[in-house]
Amino acid sequence: MKKTEFDLKGPDVMKLSWLLSNGQVVMLTCCNSEKFINGIITASWVAPTSHEPLLITASIGNGEKGEDSYRACHALINETKEFGLNIPIPELTEAILKVGTTHSNEVDKFAETGLTPMQSNKIKAPMIKECFMNIECKVIDQITTGDHTVFVAKPVAVLMNEDVMTDGKFAEKYIDKNNQVQICELITAWNLW
Repeated sequence: MKKTEFDLKGPDVMKLSWLLSNGQVVMLTCCNSEKFINGIITASWVAPTSHEPLLITASIGNGEKGEDSYRACHALINETKEFGLNIPIPELTEAILKVGTTHSNEVDKFAETGLTPMQSNKIKAPMIKECFMNIECKVIDQITTGDHTVFVAKPVAVLMNEDVMTDGKFAEKYIDKNNQVQICELITAWNLW
């Protein structure tokens, strides 16, 4: 599907903030400065933290405890101070599960999942073409909170499928929770309850 640019200076920024406030899972992309190491992680601790200016937080495991995949992506974000947020559709659940159970420093997650890297406009990290929305973010602050780092980021570009917004409103299929991937579904699939 063709992508269109969302106006980050337009009147609908608060609506974007609301869309991102509902707890859906995202696939966060990152890379190193030379763009030869790409990372993708499944993330659910992602939320807006300010309407004006629009700021988004992403809480990522910092490697003090836990999985190598988080350690690798945390290091990439720390190096470049940027990342992409890719908002998936339920049809991508299998890819999301694989992203969440493989390590970016061991496998090419694009190749493993069949996801298509898409050139970003203002950051180095690739975006994921199959996702209905792609948000390019630059880190402006970070706070260590135990075994995670909360990266505070400013969106610098947003691309979305052309059917996501019409006449200043998000289409029902994108705001309906039945058409979003929620973390509890992944926890069930990973048998973590």
